Amino acid sequence: MMMRVVVVMWFLTGCAVSRSQVPVGVEDFFLDPMGKAYFLLEDARLVTGNQLGGNTYSFYDSSLGGPDYVDVANPFQILLYYRDYGMVLILDRTLSELDRIDLFANPAIRQPGALARSYDNGIWVFDNWSYRLLRLDERGEVDRQTNNLRLELNGPGAPDALYVDRNAVMLYFREENRMAVFTNYGEFQRWVTVPPATDLSWNPPYLLGIAGGRSWRWTSGGTTVTDLGPLPEELAAERRVLAGPDGFLSVEPGRFLLRKTVFE
Repeated sequence: MMMRVVVVMWFLTGCAVSRSQVPVGVEDFFLDPMGKAYFLLEDARLVTGNQLGGNTYSFYDSSLGGPDYVDVANPFQILLYYRDYGMVLILDRTLSELDRIDLFANPAIRQPGALARSYDNGIWVFDNWSYRLLRLDERGEVDRQTNNLRLELNGPGAPDALYVDRNAVMLYFREENRMAVFTNYGEFQRWVTVPPATDLSWNPPYLLGIAGGRSWRWTSGGTTVTDLGPLPEELAAERRVLAGPDGFLSVEPGRFLLRKTVFE
């Protein structure tokens, strides 16, 4: 069936910045479980709307620069990860710093790699050195870990990304074009094969892959991938595109505003 594309302006609930002009370009964006948008700007600032109106909330740490990973799964404890520094920052809903966790200072972690917020408010981190998946509690202490996974996963190298949904923890291996799926307790379940992708975006429970002008979507818990066909022409130059239940999500150029491109 040919995909039908309709572009609509989509205002997010509680996102008071939607009418504001963007002073610099948007590098990436993220949606929390309530649908509120957070924007990572080209100058490495993370911004979001103030539900009371007025100015946007903003965060930037000049000593760390731009974060390598942003996780808004818990909007009351937003997670920023600075991989080169082994540093995790926790922000509140106004983007004020609550805490920071130094992974390099944790003797249980030799080489922190991919990382994500766990469903129960902890942190999953993959140790590239010991090849273990570890869960940290809110104090940053290891309270759960797997055995060395090299034999179980047949040693595909360090994972490129870690995704968490309510019922699963997933390690993505780009060169292998597949994901290792674990339970929330760190028990390996199965492999899921996905098509090659030059760009990946995670908007739970949807993983969107884009390569060569075509796109696909995988839904957490599923065993098959949906081919979405050619990426709509108006999205070809976008820096970041997410998948929703019924369409692509992107940032309206020059504004803190999201648009939805419906697919069928």
